[in-house]
Amino acid sequence: MGWFGGSSSPQPPSKVSLVSEYKEPERPKPQQFLEDLPPKFEDSPPQQNRPPPLQKQPTLADAARTIKFSDFSVDRFVTMPCFREAMITGFQAMGVLGVITFLIHKNPSKALNWSMGGFFLGNLVGWEQCRSLRRRSFEMVEKAKHDKEEKHKKKWEEMQKSQSTKEDLEKFEDFNSRK
Repeated sequence: MGWFGGSSSPQPPSKVSLVSEYKEPERPKPQQFLEDLPPKFEDSPPQQNRPPPLQKQPTLADAARTIKFSDFSVDRFVTMPCFREAMITGFQAMGVLGVITFLIHKNPSKALNWSMGGFFLGNLVGWEQCRSLRRRSFEMVEKAKHDKEEKHKKKWEEMQKSQSTKEDLEKFEDFNSRK
């Protein structure tokens, strides 16, 4: 009965020697922040030789001239933010209203009309809901950026008031000037 200690022999269990490998102490890797990485795209300064063109108010006719047939391709719609969510909501509303209307009235024509209306209404509701969520999330990002800038300004003023060393101030300013 060797496995579970119910051995009938009077010998003590054999001892297992511990073998350990020598490992060099790991050196901590320096943390790499997003600010430390090189930019993915280079910022180009605006051309200062040209005077700014006079801006005229765009009209509906100008907007209509910019519409092309290629604007209505499937690839373009699929890459739109919120298109998928709007279509899913529209198809769900289409199915629900179409089936319920058919079950109540037993009229396929009426059920088709209600399902198409439900599709367009569902698309509109899904689109507006998604756009509202996106708008709120972008506002939260902007608020977080603004709060971070305010925090850095307060810290900067605090460091200036406490008469920190010039080297500390330069490091702080250099770190916070990165975008």
